[in-house]
Amino acid sequence: MSAAETNIHLLDAAYKPFPTFAEWMSRTSVDTVRWDRYNASLNSRAELSPEILKRAREVAKRFAALDTGAIEGLYEVDRGFTYTVAFEQAAWETKLAEKGENVRPLFEAQLHAYDYVLDLATKSEPISEAAIRALHEQVCRAQATYRVVTAVGFQEQPLPKGKYKVLPNHVLHSRNGTDHSHAPVDVTPVEMFRLVNELRSDAFLAAHPVLQAAYTHYCLVVIHPFADGNGRVARALASVFTYRAISMPIVILSEHKEAYLDALESSDNGNYQAFVDFMLTRSLDTIQLVEESLSRPLIPSPEEGMEALDRLYTTKGGYGQQEVDASGARLQQIVMDEFTKVFSRISSSNLRYQASFIEGGRGPSNEAYRLPFSGARRLEVRLDATQPPNVASLRTYHLFLPKDAGVEDEIQLERADGKDSFVARVSDVIPGISGMLQIRITLFTERVAGEMLAEFKSKVEKLLRGQR
Repeated sequence: MSAAETNIHLLDAAYKPFPTFAEWMSRTSVDTVRWDRYNASLNSRAELSPEILKRAREVAKRFAALDTGAIEGLYEVDRGFTYTVAFEQAAWETKLAEKGENVRPLFEAQLHAYDYVLDLATKSEPISEAAIRALHEQVCRAQATYRVVTAVGFQEQPLPKGKYKVLPNHVLHSRNGTDHSHAPVDVTPVEMFRLVNELRSDAFLAAHPVLQAAYTHYCLVVIHPFADGNGRVARALASVFTYRAISMPIVILSEHKEAYLDALESSDNGNYQAFVDFMLTRSLDTIQLVEESLSRPLIPSPEEGMEALDRLYTTKGGYGQQEVDASGARLQQIVMDEFTKVFSRISSSNLRYQASFIEGGRGPSNEAYRLPFSGARRLEVRLDATQPPNVASLRTYHLFLPKDAGVEDEIQLERADGKDSFVARVSDVIPGISGMLQIRITLFTERVAGEMLAEFKSKVEKLLRGQR
């Protein structure tokens, strides 16, 4: 027996079967308070037309479908590229083509796979092995070959679609150089049968959708039933359960890859909660993305960073209070910069735009929040008419910071009249502005700018009519 064959047998023997759902559920929990709060916020937008909501959820699907291939290294993306393609902005097809002739077919196959997932989600029957194999066929439709280790080294071989593996596919982790065991070839059908039975159990069907999604995803990657494409299938299959609960997939961006792999590795070591928490956070990100994209399309913007400041003392989240103050100021600045970008594109001799920070203002009504230590500072965004006079549209936002500043606590930009606020988790601002938050800021400023212009137009129309 060759050394390679001996190694395969050792890795086969090292395979650790996935846990039962009863064991998974006994060692995990979901923060349902946060889940319910985010969903309540989205549901408050129920007055919007079904077409607008459908479009917002389509954008989330395109984010998920594009970055799922990037996570596997099939192609590279950056924030602006994903942004452009997901929102189908000008020249998005050209930018997609610039990535290579194989990228668009891969993206379209992954889009069709998420359409198939939505179809699965709307059906009342439980998930079957046949459905999982069909999902693999969909997601890998545009992939002709895969790289496999043979006795003579790496080779490209035809990828069997919709069929379980016939060769071992233990993974060499590039991050730490160790081999990771997956289900042996002869055990794979048995493990898949066992997984489907778990997914049909009463306990699983009654569980929270985040628990369902995390468990299904984790078990599938543990088994690794297909020659290639297991990660893409797992992420798509997990979205069946969020589609059923909130009509949207789970968006995992390529920038989340390291945290994603860390959470999976923690689960391999028995810490299943790490992956449940990761999937919950990504689900909440998706809810916020859909909520912010309900009204207007995105315009790409460069990623903003934030410099760390010396800590005076630490909060429960491990942040210095000066660091929290600086993050709030940075958030205000980025929001103002985004407003300036919007109005600089639509400058007119008939109106003047001004954005400024004004010292002073009221304090927070919630005792869990505080003003910056440097004092109150509010952001004012103002439109004034050059003609007729005395016409203006104004938005004022007060900055409030969480006193304890835990990772999941939120910085608030609260509108003075209480009609609208913008919130950002501290962990999305420190140590730098996250990609998802930058997307939300752009959506927010686009929407508010549109509201201000509509208000301004209405006031001008009334004055002009009164002079006739």
